[in-house]
Amino acid sequence: MWPFAKKTDDESAPQAKIPASEAPSSSARAELLWKAGSRYLGRKQYLKAIASLSEAHELEPSRLEGRLNLGAALYLAQRPEEALGHLKYVLAFDPQNTIALLNLAATYDALGRIDESIETLEKLVRDRPNWADANYNLAVAYLKQERLDDATLALRRELTLNPKHEAARTLLNEVHLKPRRGNREQGSGSSEE
Repeated sequence: MWPFAKKTDDESAPQAKIPASEAPSSSARAELLWKAGSRYLGRKQYLKAIASLSEAHELEPSRLEGRLNLGAALYLAQRPEEALGHLKYVLAFDPQNTIALLNLAATYDALGRIDESIETLEKLVRDRPNWADANYNLAVAYLKQERLDDATLALRRELTLNPKHEAARTLLNEVHLKPRRGNREQGSGSSEE
């Protein structure tokens, strides 16, 4: 049985049930907390994940994987302001970390910072051009700014890499059905040529 029980307050955060005489060292405790937090995150129990990962972070603040998971849990718990610092920390040491870049882009999006989200996704696509879903996520961000041509290109790249990506195919069809503001005015004479 895992050595954590529900807290009595509303957050239901885990607390240690280990007697003081049997308490592990701080690094062993941090390891247990990192693992528990990761399991909670996988089970979509974000508040429990945050509690475990935060306590582990206090004991071992430089662990990149733990900071990444804490940032993800905070974002998923709709606390993007708090997630931002953890994700930036990971990227300061590992600028190519695909998951951190994707989570940072999503966090920027949640904060309404779409330009920074797009910039982060464009970096991800440049650094990892064959990474699944990167172009799809970039297309979704472009659509938020009504950049239909950029979204179309990103979706085509995604479908070239992953022809069975149904969400990308559906979104591409939707983009093709959207009216283009500038194209009607500029393109009316060019269609006859």
